[in-house]
Amino acid sequence: MAGAALMAAGIAFAAWLVFGAPHDWDGDVRLLRMALGLGATAVISGGARLIFWQPSSERGGAGRK
Repeated sequence: MAGAALMAAGIAFAAWLVFGAPHDWDGDVRLLRMALGLGATAVISGGARLIFWQPSSERGGAGRK
């Protein structure tokens, strides 16, 4: 449940960055906007990991040596 809420918050924040944030940000603020976008991507990925989490003992052997 927490993973879904985290993903929804990340998606909402990313949508705000794309559609709602001022598009005339210049200079260093553009770098901040890019960092916020990367942070939103990390939040979405973290939410997906919480939803589809598996203990290492239950994981399949695919990709292991």
